[in-house]
Amino acid sequence: MLQYRCDIAQNLLNQGQYYLTITMKSNSDKNQTKLPWWVELLFVQIGLPDSWLSKYLKRKKETYSFINENKKNFFYCTLLIAGVFYIYPIVRYTSSSSSCIDKTTKYLKSNNIINKTNEMDLNSLAVGYCHGGTLPK
Repeated sequence: MLQYRCDIAQNLLNQGQYYLTITMKSNSDKNQTKLPWWVELLFVQIGLPDSWLSKYLKRKKETYSFINENKKNFFYCTLLIAGVFYIYPIVRYTSSSSSCIDKTTKYLKSNNIINKTNEMDLNSLAVGYCHGGTLPK
């Protein structure tokens, strides 16, 4: 009878340890987060130093905090850069057109194509030529 009680006690002890192990394992599995694929590949499979990962994660955290602190400045810089990109083609076209008009006006003056025209007429002839027209003969 004593042996039977010892067997029952041993069986209950084993079952208790088994349930305790399962419970502890399942709770720890729930608390662990799955590693990103690149961390798994670089630091687990390939074996890069763990110090690189900690430095990277620290730098990432600092970057996020820096961006959050300076959102207003980033917005203004982005707005300024977008404005420059929007205005630049207009400035380039105007500069090219102005250069063409100046060269055509100088050509018309130097060759005396039209002797009795004033400056306004020369400029209008140059603008017409630079926008696809022809010069008078």
